[in-house]
Amino acid sequence: AVVSTQSTGDFLKMNYQVTELYLQQNMIISIEGSLKHLACLQVLMLHANQLTCSSSTVKELRHMLSLHTLNLFGNPIAQEESYRFYVIHNIPSLKLLDRQSVTYTETAAARRLFAPQVVRIQDSIKFGRREFKAPPILKKEGKPSKVKYIQVEQFPHSSVVLSSRKKSTPMSYSLFDWETLGNEFLFSKTRSPPNKLTVSIS
Repeated sequence: AVVSTQSTGDFLKMNYQVTELYLQQNMIISIEGSLKHLACLQVLMLHANQLTCSSSTVKELRHMLSLHTLNLFGNPIAQEESYRFYVIHNIPSLKLLDRQSVTYTETAAARRLFAPQVVRIQDSIKFGRREFKAPPILKKEGKPSKVKYIQVEQFPHSSVVLSSRKKSTPMSYSLFDWETLGNEFLFSKTRSPPNKLTVSIS
């Protein structure tokens, strides 16, 4: 007989601390509303069933932050186009899907497929992706009013300063080492300009 997990009893509702669940080969057609409360679940075997809706299946599992091993092969949803990328993108905690390790390449490909706008924003930052909290800069008349610091991955102790002026369109990038400046430069009234490399783009 074809069943859903809702008809298997109330035992799952009470055992919310379950970490491993083996439901393979049970002719299950839906898990909707049955498993999402299992926040501690780490291993879930659902292969060789009759799951036909990938969106409802993934929606039930996507908030399980501890889930690292999942089997869905042998279900109709496993035949859908981009099925593996869809599952990887929506359940980022997975390390093993259908007995195959989830690779960084697959994660990146899934992100490009299902979140292209986010990827475009990340790719638009040419000088690094991690925001760098640099010491405060003393404002002086005539200096740019807006300054953004971006960590340069190739130079772990350096920062790129992206500055923009209200009355001009060109942008400039300056590279200098924070460790060689120190607090004396930042708060000294008689400080001399630091050595820096600046590239202007007009």
